[in-house]
Parts: sequence; structure tokens; C-alpha cells
Amino acid sequence: MPYSFSDIIQYGLLYLTDQRGAAAIIFSVIGICLLGYLVGGVNFGIIVSRLKYKDDVRQHGSGNAGLTNMLRTYGKGAAVLTLLGDVGKTVLVCFIGSVVLGQTGAFFAGFSAVIGHIWPVWFNFKGGKGVLTLAAMTLYCCPPFFLVMITIFFIIVAATKYISLGSVICALLYPILLSRFIGTQNLVIIPAAVIAFIIVFKHRSNIKRLYNKNENKIKLSEKGVKTWVLVVIGAVLVAASVLTIYFTYIKGTYVIKYKDSGLTSTQYTVLYVDEKNGNPDATDKKALADAACVRGDRIIVLGKIAAEKGRSISAAGSESAKRYFEDNLTSLPGYVEGDTAETYCHRVYGSNVSPAVVTDLIRRETFVNEYITEIGEEEAAKQLKEAIDEGYASGEYKQDGKARDRVVKTH
Repeated sequence: MPYSFSDIIQYGLLYLTDQRGAAAIIFSVIGICLLGYLVGGVNFGIIVSRLKYKDDVRQHGSGNAGLTNMLRTYGKGAAVLTLLGDVGKTVLVCFIGSVVLGQTGAFFAGFSAVIGHIWPVWFNFKGGKGVLTLAAMTLYCCPPFFLVMITIFFIIVAATKYISLGSVICALLYPILLSRFIGTQNLVIIPAAVIAFIIVFKHRSNIKRLYNKNENKIKLSEKGVKTWVLVVIGAVLVAASVLTIYFTYIKGTYVIKYKDSGLTSTQYTVLYVDEKNGNPDATDKKALADAACVRGDRIIVLGKIAAEKGRSISAAGSESAKRYFEDNLTSLPGYVEGDTAETYCHRVYGSNVSPAVVTDLIRRETFVNEYITEIGEEEAAKQLKEAIDEGYASGEYKQDGKARDRVVKTH
């Protein structure tokens, strides 16, 4: 097999086989979304109620073909079957999406499955509310983010006994928190916001009942669950979420940091991939990572020094960085005919890297290069070494080796 399983899931076969022009990407996205919608429309709440109970769950309770209504109408056995079926179909389409287009494909397939679940073509466009499908998609596409969301959901439901309230609040927070994990410039943030709005809209009757204080509460069990059990579960989830946020966001925010200036892991990824493209025969990932860090050192430290000395980027340098993709796109490593700046960045650097990220990095490096030209290479090297030595001694200069290793492993 020419590609590893992890590479296929992360990047997708479209990227790995060089079938990555704009037309190929557009048609692949359309195909993934269509498949996601059709498979997502296979609503297991309806199927289980019809096959096992010769009934239609939509004729009972809230009229919704979702997990909660299945639990209230038919009990735990039916709810478990619905859970397994709806989670399974979502994981399947996300897997297919990731095989084709990597993580971005998985997100698009998953979001389409949510739409299919809510408005299934197979069942007269009347299905569930999409919460379980969205949760399953999130678990597949971004497990750390799922952990944070399920913690918030659990705390709300455990405290209020209102599943609908937990669902609505999590939906409102969904695109905001997702952007913190995958970047605000990621293509999937827009459909994430749309899906969140749809789920809140589908809960409008629940919101009205919550407002009127006559919404149904969920019974965790017939005898009730001991308070200490809920407290323990909640504490474990909160602790796990805090650690997840720390290691995937706060700690990973700055791979290299000097004083109050640093590079994000996304920007560092750009440097690493540039080093890799500049030396395609290199096999030593650590050497490439170290080379990227050397470049990062210059950008961060000398940029900070230059700013403290009152320097600023020239108008010509700023304009050059702004027009980088317009002037150079067709000559960049890995360019494929039909590429736009957006498709090029997502394909070459990863789905969380936008042209704006690359342009900002180029602008910072241009500023540093202008400063080096002004003071000379020898003086620049001296200032860089002195600043780093002083920074290490004072604790104001840090290199996060774990974050660096994480970036290396993904490429």
C-alpha cells in the first residue's frame, strides 16, 4: 500500500494522488455532501419503531424521530438501537469523506448527514433534530472538541434534567468553540454555524416550553441516580476537558514564543511544510523541524527587537506580502492547474491554514528581512543570539518541543 492509513484519513486520496485541481475538489465536495445527505437520511429511530414496534415514533411524544423521543416512547432498548444506528451511519459517511478529502471532507460529509437526518428524503423530509448525528460527527472529526462539548452538555443536563436546554446551548456554542480548535479561517466554520442555527431552530418548540416552564424533564433512571455519581462523572469530564483545552489550545498556541510575541502551531506548520518542500529528498523530520524553528526564531525574536526599536515594514514590503499569492501562485511548490489561493493553502499546508495565515507570516518575515538588511547579517545574528540567551535565562523565551513533535507527526 503506497500510503499509510493515517495519511489517507488526514489528507485524503484526492491530495495523495495529485487529483487536486479546483474542479476535482468542487465535484468531490458535491459528491461527499450528496452521499452524506442520503445516508444521513436513513433515520434509525423511524426504522426501529416500524420494524420492532410496527409503529412510527413520529406519532408519539414530541413527534421527533430522535434518541430522546425513542427513549420516552419505547424505552432503553429502542434508544440503544437508535443510538448505534445513527452513530454508525454518521461515522461511515465521515470516514468516506476523510478518505476522499481528509478532515475537511469528513466535516462536510458529517454536516450533510445532519441535514439528511433532520430532513430525510426517505421519510417525507420529517426526521430528528440532528443533535446525536452532530455529536457523532464531532467525535469522529475532532475528539478533543467533542470531549469539551459533551462535558458542557452533561453539566447542563445533570443540573437541569432538560436535554433540550443542553442541546440548544451546545448548538449555540458549537461554531465558536470549534473555531478555537481548528482555526477561524477553516472552510468548515461557515457550515458549522449554519448547522448550529438549524438545530436551534428545530428546538423552537422546546425553547417555548422552557420559557413557559412546562418542558419535559428526563429521568436518568427509574430509581434516580445518586448525586455523588453525577458529581464524580462531572468532575472527571471537567478535568479531562481542562487538560484537553490546555494541551490542544493553550499549550499548543505558541510553539515558539519570545516575550509577548510568538508563532501559533498553524504558522509553525507553514514553516515546516516550506522546509519540506524546499528539500523534498529530506527524510529526517527532526532536522526539518529544527530548520523551521531556526526560521521561526528569526521571525519572532528579530521582529520583536525591530518593533521595540521603532521600525516598521515598508509600504513596498507590505504590498509585496499582500500580493504574494496573486503574483506567485502558479510558481509555488505543489501548484496544480486550477488552484486558487484557498485551495492551494488547504491542500499543501492543511485544512486549517488559510491564505491569510500565510500572508501574515510572509509579512512578518518581510519586516524582519528589511531590518536585517538595515543592520547587516552579522549584527542581526548577534542580536538574535543575545536575545535568545537572555530570554532563556529570564523565562521569556520558550520552545515547546511537544508541540513541535505534534506538528512533525502530522506531516
